[in-house]
Amino acid sequence: MNDSARTHRAPDMSSRFVSQRVLAELGRRILAGQYPQHSALPTELQLCAEFGVSRTAMREATKMLAAKGLVVSRKRAGTLVQDSSLWNRLDTDVLSWMSTIDPDPEFVRGLIEARLAIEPAAAELAARRATASDLARIEAGYLAMRAADLKDLAACAEADGAFHVSILSASHNPVFAGLASLIGQALENSFRLTTSVSRNYAETLDAHGEVLEAIRLRQPDLARSRMGALIDIASADLVNATAKKRP
Repeated sequence: MNDSARTHRAPDMSSRFVSQRVLAELGRRILAGQYPQHSALPTELQLCAEFGVSRTAMREATKMLAAKGLVVSRKRAGTLVQDSSLWNRLDTDVLSWMSTIDPDPEFVRGLIEARLAIEPAAAELAARRATASDLARIEAGYLAMRAADLKDLAACAEADGAFHVSILSASHNPVFAGLASLIGQALENSFRLTTSVSRNYAETLDAHGEVLEAIRLRQPDLARSRMGALIDIASADLVNATAKKRP
């Protein structure tokens, strides 16, 4: 690579890094409610001064926020925070930012509703289609859950996510498999809210084991019903978590 090429590429890499740094911080502030829905962000000049970045970097960060549904630019009104119903919460960056703030009960509730629609069907298909290696991955997730220290919620969440993602993949349905990584990240966020108030962690573990056994024994209907029962536990935990947060 000649010196001219290095000269032209270095600023691009630097600018991209700066934009990503600003993007992440603004995204976290919006998700945490520091910039309320329908309110205007500080002006471009104010944000440039706060972050010590160029207007070009700030505009790039704002464009990326808009692409994720978090903000919209209006003439004379500035950059406004969108209604939360328009946020792309399954965007990988948004999920990452959500992991650094308090869990949102409404998002967790929506996630559980989506899981009730998707995961029992995935478990049924996994019971029909799972290969030996698929079963090994599902079992590994289950055993990791059993081995995890309940005081280490990050380890518990990782193991729980691995279990559910493995079942989605074992369905050999391309749509379910495509959702696996997103649902896995979303599960890690919701786990912090629901597991911390779990009525009976042993019951939760046993429910996971029952799903695994139904899949292993090639019992599609039982796998579907057991997965539904498992997610019902998370739903009940969410009700408890929400009640505990009320004044």
